[in-house]
Amino acid sequence: MIRKEGMHFYINIPNLDQVVIDEETKTGKVNHSLHALDTFFSMIESFGKKHFPQSFVVEKITGSRLHMYVTDSLNEAFEVVAEVSGFAYKLTSYLNHEIAKYKTLLNFQIQIGACYGEFYEFTFKRETFEEDSTIGYAANYAAKLQGLSEKSFISISSDIYENLDSEYKKTFIIKKDNKLGKYGQKYYATTNLEKLQTTLDYATDLENAKRYANNLNLGDINFSSVRQSLNFDVLSKKECKKLEGIPLFADVRGFTRQFKKDGSNLEEMSQKTQKILQSMYEIVGRNKGIHVQFQGDREMALFHDYSDYKCIPDAIVAALRIVDTVKTYNVCVGVGTSLGTLFAAKIGARGEKDNIILGTTVTQADRYEDEKAGENQIVINKEIYSYLKINRPVWADQFVRVADDCYRTTVGYKKMMEAVSVAQLEKNTRQNNYNGAWRE
Repeated sequence: MIRKEGMHFYINIPNLDQVVIDEETKTGKVNHSLHALDTFFSMIESFGKKHFPQSFVVEKITGSRLHMYVTDSLNEAFEVVAEVSGFAYKLTSYLNHEIAKYKTLLNFQIQIGACYGEFYEFTFKRETFEEDSTIGYAANYAAKLQGLSEKSFISISSDIYENLDSEYKKTFIIKKDNKLGKYGQKYYATTNLEKLQTTLDYATDLENAKRYANNLNLGDINFSSVRQSLNFDVLSKKECKKLEGIPLFADVRGFTRQFKKDGSNLEEMSQKTQKILQSMYEIVGRNKGIHVQFQGDREMALFHDYSDYKCIPDAIVAALRIVDTVKTYNVCVGVGTSLGTLFAAKIGARGEKDNIILGTTVTQADRYEDEKAGENQIVINKEIYSYLKINRPVWADQFVRVADDCYRTTVGYKKMMEAVSVAQLEKNTRQNNYNGAWRE
């Protein structure tokens, strides 16, 4: 691990779900959405690396969100964030109005959050797998601020705001939220992206985006079916897969507030985070799942059908085991899953290294984790529940309906297996299927 200091920021497309759903509903495909997403994030990365090559870093694309950081002093780092954010805002309208192949899509909307502080860079390595990530308060709190931002707004932490010059401060509005107290913050500042003070001329970079978009024809994007377990290494933005499966999101609850704002427990928390991520990664692999990526302190995994193999039992076992295992670190986890059609690809300017899965199924699983799953709870959609009701009825009995489209359980793997054992014992009793020792 390498300890650094800098500004983390996230550019999120909060309506990407609507963009994808709209195209998928109309055409049964996501070619335009995937193409536009790759162009948008790749051009933001190219812009940052072109103008700020010494300090600007893209960590990864996590679905609808691009995570970046700037290793500079606070004020210099914010100048970079402002320029990149300003370009991203201009690019959203440019994609739809100036690039013909995107005109059928809903316009991308964006929201941005930024925070400054110390963090650790680390690389998660296995024999055939490597993923760069960061751990720290600044990364986690920037993500929280991004979620608080309105569409077309950027939100910044109080320490960034307090270091701005007085004229710049006038463009921001102070927002107070009682929930921020648990993060050691009393307020944050926010402003419309149109009001950001920037100095660069974006014309050339916007033209570069058009050239980039036109280098790949939509007809060159191929979504083929799967006959065996998916290997992201053979995918690209041209060679993609359409499959039936389960995206699994497992998010550690309340973890950000355990990081002290001053960084005094950063090393301890970083080591703890790595252990939790490693445990979730290993559970996914042991149960025939595919690790997609780490998203902060969240594991995103994929389970899918192929040939005669059905993924539902293994996906549920993985979710149950994650709940039990994460508890041992004195933290809680919420898990969201959904069964349906998925589209898998790799995108991004850095050699297309970012794994991505799109589709309404992904949107649903993500929403279940975020909105429906409480601490140590697993949420499934009605399709998974229907399968369990027929094939694993005791498992299904441990889930309760929480909405028209989903069910939730509060048990982990150990309690689920206890319920299975009790049910089997009761069945044996009913059938007088006792062993010899019992009869005696």
